[in-house]
Amino acid sequence: MTGKILITAISTLIISFTANAGIVASFDMEADADGALTENVSGKKLDIIGNFTPENIPGAVGNALRFDGYTTYVHGDAGSLGDEQITTMTISMWVAPETYPVVAIDTETDEKITLAGTLNETDRNGWAICLGYKGNYSFDFYSGGVIGSVEATDLLPCYEWSHIVVVVANKRATIYRNGRKVSSAKKCNYIDNTPAVFCIGKSTADIKTGPFNINTFNGLIDDITIYDTDLSQDQLMQQPPEHEPNLTVAESRFADDPMRPAFHGMPGANWTNECHGMTYSDGRFHLFFQKNANGPFMTRLHWGHISSENLFDWQEEKIAIAPGESYDIKGCWSGCVATDPIVTGGKPNIIYTGVDYVKASIVQAEPLDESLIGWQQRFTYPIIANKPGGLSDDFRDPYFFRNGDDAYIIVGTSKDGIGATTLHKYNPKSGIWSNRGDIFFQGSSKNVDGTFWEMPNVTHIGDKWLFTATPQNTAYGVAALYWTGGINADGSFKPDNTAPSNIELPGMARDGYGLLSPTIYQHDGKTIALGIVPDKLSGYSNHQLGYAHTFSLPREWTLDSDGLLCQKPYSGLTAMRSGNGTSITDCDINGTQTIAGIEGRTIELIGEFTVNDSECGFKLLDDGLSSLKIRYKGSTNELIVDCSGLNRMINDAGIFDGIYRSNLPVTIAKGETIKLHIFFDHSILDIFINDRWATSIRVFAYGKTSEQTSVFTTGSTHIKSVCGWNLDVANSSAGIPDFTIRQDASIYANGTTLHYSDVHTPGIIHIYNMSGTKIREYSINEQSGVISTGLMGFHIVTLTSAYGTTTEKVIFR
Repeated sequence: MTGKILITAISTLIISFTANAGIVASFDMEADADGALTENVSGKKLDIIGNFTPENIPGAVGNALRFDGYTTYVHGDAGSLGDEQITTMTISMWVAPETYPVVAIDTETDEKITLAGTLNETDRNGWAICLGYKGNYSFDFYSGGVIGSVEATDLLPCYEWSHIVVVVANKRATIYRNGRKVSSAKKCNYIDNTPAVFCIGKSTADIKTGPFNINTFNGLIDDITIYDTDLSQDQLMQQPPEHEPNLTVAESRFADDPMRPAFHGMPGANWTNECHGMTYSDGRFHLFFQKNANGPFMTRLHWGHISSENLFDWQEEKIAIAPGESYDIKGCWSGCVATDPIVTGGKPNIIYTGVDYVKASIVQAEPLDESLIGWQQRFTYPIIANKPGGLSDDFRDPYFFRNGDDAYIIVGTSKDGIGATTLHKYNPKSGIWSNRGDIFFQGSSKNVDGTFWEMPNVTHIGDKWLFTATPQNTAYGVAALYWTGGINADGSFKPDNTAPSNIELPGMARDGYGLLSPTIYQHDGKTIALGIVPDKLSGYSNHQLGYAHTFSLPREWTLDSDGLLCQKPYSGLTAMRSGNGTSITDCDINGTQTIAGIEGRTIELIGEFTVNDSECGFKLLDDGLSSLKIRYKGSTNELIVDCSGLNRMINDAGIFDGIYRSNLPVTIAKGETIKLHIFFDHSILDIFINDRWATSIRVFAYGKTSEQTSVFTTGSTHIKSVCGWNLDVANSSAGIPDFTIRQDASIYANGTTLHYSDVHTPGIIHIYNMSGTKIREYSINEQSGVISTGLMGFHIVTLTSAYGTTTEKVIFR
C-alpha cells in the first residue's frame, strides 16, 4: 500500500543550510545498529522504544522511521535546544500518517499527541508540533507557565508526505505545510525552554487502555531539524520528497513469528475484526474489515481493505473509510458491499454503520475507480439517519439484498430483548429508504437466539434464502447461526424452521470461538463464505504479538435437499500445494505412521478412513513429546481436537482447556467413510468433515525444534487414502504452475467442450491461455464429465486431485 503524493505548484519545503541558520538539533530518523537515533549536533543517542526492531523505510529524505501506533516512540536527552526563553526558532519535520492517533477511548477530546518536541504538561514548559484524533495539528508551547496553541486551518492528510515548518519570531508563530502558510498567530512572547526530554511520536506522559499506549503515532516521521533563528522565504527552497510514503507493515516485523498466519486474510498488523462484504473488481477479490491500525485492540474502527487474486495470497490496501464526518467520528462500524444497477449505479458501494458519540446511522460510500482503493461518501448525509422507534439503541451492520423488483437493507438490532433485524425498503422514485420499524426477522428465545444480532446476511442459494446472524448472549454465548426459508411479499423472512442451526460444528460453536460473522459472496457459480476467527487471547498477549484475529479460509457453501448447510474448502486452495505431496492408500494401520516430507506449520491433509470403534486422525507439530491431535472417535461419533499438551499461549482457559469436542450432527455408521480435510497455518486450524461440516480453531503453540506430521489410529483401521502437502503461497504466482506431471486422469478437448475421466474426486481444473494467465476454474466431484467452455484455440489444462496433477495442451475448435 503506497500513498499518493500531491505535488502542487508550490511544492514542498526543504530548509537550506545557510551561514545565518544555526542548527541546534537534527535527527535524520534512521535507526542505527543499536536501535537508537543520533542527534547529529550533540552526538547524543536517543533510544527507540518499541516491541519490534526499529524499521527504516525509504523516506522523504533518505530513510524514515516507521511508528507502529502503540509501542514505537523516541524519548531522550537531546540537549538544551537553545536559550531558557526562546523568542526565535524554526522547526522542520516530515510526517506521513496512516491513521490519526486514538488519544481517548470512546469520547471526544481536545487533547493531542506530540509528533516532535519537548512539551511537558507536568513541568509546564517546552514546545511541540502536535496532532489530534481528527487530523487537526498545531504548534503548542508554554510561555510563562501558560499553555498556548497555534492551530493549523487544514487537516494533516494520511498516506501523504507533509513537510511541516514552524517559524517563531516577533511574538508570532507561523505554520507552513508543503510551502503553504496554514496558520499564524501573534501569541508567542517567548517559550519556556528548560532542559527537557525530547519526544518523537508520543507525549512525555503515558496514556493507556490496558497495556496499549493511545497517545502514540502511527506512520512515518523523517528529518527533524531545529534552528535558533527564523528562516525567511529566501532561505526556503522548493523540493519534493525523495520517495512516496510506503505505509505497508514491513515483512521483517513478523518474519520469525511461528504463530502469524501466512495464507489467511488479515491486515499487516494490529486489530482486525468482522470482514465485510466481499466483491470482485479489476481482476481481484476485495475484502473489507473492521480495523484499528493504531494497535491490536478495539477502538475507533475504520474500514480496512485487503485484496487477492486467489483468496489465499492477500495484500493490504489503503484504508477505505476512516472516521471524519460528524456522523461517524466515533467509528465506521460494520456493514456490507453492495452492487445494484439502481441503488449503486452498477458499482460496488459500501453501506456501513456510522457512529457518533450519541447514535448510529447508516451511510453509503462509493469507489473512485475500479481498483476500489479510494472511496468517498456518496451523499453528504446518512441514508438512514437513526434507529427506528421501538427498538434498542443497538442498531448496526446493514446488509443489502434485492428480491425481484424490490431492494432492501436489513440492520441488526434487538426488540423486546431478543435478537432481530429491521427491514428498510428502497423507493426508486425518491431515492429514500423506509425507516418505519418493520421487522425482517426476529428470534423467539433469548437463550437460543440471543439478545442482539450482529452482521445479519441474507443470500439466495438455489430455491432457498439463507439467513445468517451472529447473536449476542445466547445460552452458549456468541455463535454464528443460520436459518433457511423464503422472502414474503412484504420483504420479510419466512423461515422453514424457527429453530436456528450452527454454522460451526456444535460444541465448538460457543462463547465466541470459531468462525463468526461470515461474509458471503457469490462468484462464478460458487457461494463463498469466510468470517472472523478471534484469537480469544488477553490484551497483553496481543500486545506482545502485534496483531489480533484473522479470517477463516474461504469455504464453499451449498444447501442439501433438507435445506442444511454443507461446507467444503474453496476449490482454488489447491493452488497452494507445493509439488505432488505424499500419499498413503488402501492399507490398514494400527498405531502411528509419519507422513514423509510433510511437516511444519503450513500444511494440508486429507484422510479417508473406514469407521470402526477406534480413533483415527492426525498429529501435527509432533516432536515426540507433545503434538496437536485431530481425531475422530468412531465409538462416540466425536471429532476431538487436543492441544492441551502443547506449550502455547492459553486462549481457552475455563472454556475448552485445550480439548475441543463435537458430536457430529449425523452419525457415521461403521463401515462408512469419515473424511478429515485439514489446513494448518501457524496458529489456525480449518477442519472440514465429509465436505459437510466445518470449524476453525486457534492454537498458539510456541516454536519447536521438530514439527512432524503423522497419521494415527488406536486400533486396526483401514485407510482408503491419506494425502498431505506442504503449502506455499508463492505457488500462486502468475503463469502456469511448474507441476511434476502425473497422468492419473484423462483430459481432452472436443470442439469447445472439455472432457475428463478417471478422476480421483474431488478435483479442480484450471485452464490457462498460452501466455500463462489462468482464465477458468472448475470444481470436479464426479470421476468423469464434460465441461462447456466456449473457448477457442490452444490452451493448457491442469487437473489436480489428491493423487496428483495431470497437465495437457489442448485445442478448442
